[in-house]
Amino acid sequence: MAGPWVIPTVNTPMDDGLLVLAQWLSPGFPLGSFAYSQGLESAIADGVVGDAETLELWLADTLAHGTGRTDAILIRTANAATDRNALSEVDAAARAFASCAGRSIELHDMGAAFSNTVDAVWAFGLDGLSFPVGFGAACRARGIDVDRAGPFYLHAGVANVVAAAQRLMPLGQTRAQGVIAALSPLCERVAAETRGATPDDIATASFAADIAAMRHETLEPRIFRT
Repeated sequence: MAGPWVIPTVNTPMDDGLLVLAQWLSPGFPLGSFAYSQGLESAIADGVVGDAETLELWLADTLAHGTGRTDAILIRTANAATDRNALSEVDAAARAFASCAGRSIELHDMGAAFSNTVDAVWAFGLDGLSFPVGFGAACRARGIDVDRAGPFYLHAGVANVVAAAQRLMPLGQTRAQGVIAALSPLCERVAAETRGATPDDIATASFAADIAAMRHETLEPRIFRT
C-alpha cells in the first residue's frame, strides 16, 4: 500500500468537473461494468422482471432501498475522509456490507479497474479501493462537488443495468431510454437524502435483489458475472 493518503484539493470550474465525471462514468472508461447485472439476470430468468415496467420498479427499489443508497453513502463518507486511515475504514465497511460473493467481486474488480486508470492518468493514489469509495475519494482529490457527483454515479449505474436488461430480454432502445429518464429524478433524490449520512446509516430493504444476486452465483446458463 502507498504511503499516507494526502492529496491536495484542486479547485476546478464546475464545467471542468462535469467533464471529468462524464469521463469516469462513461461506458468507454475501462471499468468492466458491462459484465455485471447486479442480480438482474436471475430476476429475469425467474420471470420477476420481463418488461420495461417491471424493470423500472426493480431498479427503483434497488436505488432507494438497496445498492444505490448504500453506494451514495459510501461515496459521501469517502469524500469526507481526510487521511488514508479514515479512507481505509470506509473501504473496509464497503466490503463488509457486500451482500454476497458476487457483490464483493464486483466492488473489488470495478474498484481496482477504476483506481488503476485514475491513478495512471491523475496520480491520486487510490491504490485499489472499492468502486464507490475510490470514486468518492477521486472526487475529493479532483475538487468535484460530491452533491453533483452522487447523482451522476447513480445514473450511470442505472444505465449500465438497463443495458444489461437489453441483452437479456425484449427491450428496445426507446423503452430502455424511457426507463433511464424515469429514474433520473430518483437518482437525484437518493443522493440528496444521503447528505450527512455515515456507514452507520447503511441498511437495505431490497431483499429480492440481494437474494437474486446470491442465486445468480449458481445460475446456469448465465452471461453476466453478477
